[in-house]
Amino acid sequence: MHGSLARGSGGYALLIELPDDPSAEWRISLISSLIRKHMRSHSSNMVLTFDGRGVSGHANHTAIHEAVSHLASTGQVTDDCCLLSLDTVGLFRKYLSFLELPVSWLWPSALCCVTGPRGYAKAKAAMFCHVTQILWFRHLYIFFSRYMFINTFQMLPRGPRNLKIY
Repeated sequence: MHGSLARGSGGYALLIELPDDPSAEWRISLISSLIRKHMRSHSSNMVLTFDGRGVSGHANHTAIHEAVSHLASTGQVTDDCCLLSLDTVGLFRKYLSFLELPVSWLWPSALCCVTGPRGYAKAKAAMFCHVTQILWFRHLYIFFSRYMFINTFQMLPRGPRNLKIY
């Protein structure tokens, strides 16, 4: 995982020593605490996370979403910090590759990110650093998944702040 982060975009990434295993369950309280600490130490004004379906139902992805949602719903995120969750799309759309661009562009979203050839090459190199996860089907993902080219995000809802009940 360290190698894939080194090939990243230059932004901050939260690197924590938790098992990178689809069957491992991460504690939401621990992840929330680590994310909150990281956000404060870097004065983060944007957090990108997975949605509740975790792209492919990956337990670690959904745990990260739950942790960020917990921080948002309990008012532990500053007002100037934008919270966005990656849209999980169906299997057909997922593997349309860059041909999915018109659908993503027209579909309502808070943010639509499209990468060019250099961005794709960086993402591909980062994926190949994930040695433990490069199985035969990951090669198909790298070459055909729309997530390598196009990502759409939705705003995460926030909970009430300074709520007083009498």
